[in-house]
Amino acid sequence: MLNTSRSAVLVLATVLAACDAPTGPSELDVELTASPDPSVALRSSGVFYTIEGGSDEPDETREYPWRTSFVVNLKEKGGLGVSITTVNVNVKQASGGIVITPTGGEVEHYQFNSSASGNRLPANGSASVGFEVWYDLPNRGAEALVTVGFSFRDDDDYTHTDSIEVRVVP
Repeated sequence: MLNTSRSAVLVLATVLAACDAPTGPSELDVELTASPDPSVALRSSGVFYTIEGGSDEPDETREYPWRTSFVVNLKEKGGLGVSITTVNVNVKQASGGIVITPTGGEVEHYQFNSSASGNRLPANGSASVGFEVWYDLPNRGAEALVTVGFSFRDDDDYTHTDSIEVRVVP
């Protein structure tokens, strides 16, 4: 009888302890907005990239013809603080806001700088991250679609990702 009582107490303690444990990833509610949106393409100068040549071709240095800048504003709306752990940018050529996939093995060339005051977004708080993007597109146009991706780790130690698309117009 004593062993049965101890077993029942152990089972009850385990069940009660599980009530306080997270049952799964929390829902993250971070609103992302860009300003300006759309962003404007401006002529660039003084920033270069290199295309590596083959075994019998020299490397080629080119100047980025376009640049744009914008700010992504983040607003935590779910009451759970988060840390921004990763930011990435992807630039694609576009027409009318539609991505136009390059043909013939051509690729978009781009680089970016970002600036942020910190990597912490408090519960119900806001933050912003500024971006300056230089790019060169296979179609030689200025219109692009920039996707900015964020990875977050919340206060419950779960990871989340989200992204925003920023249209760049000539």
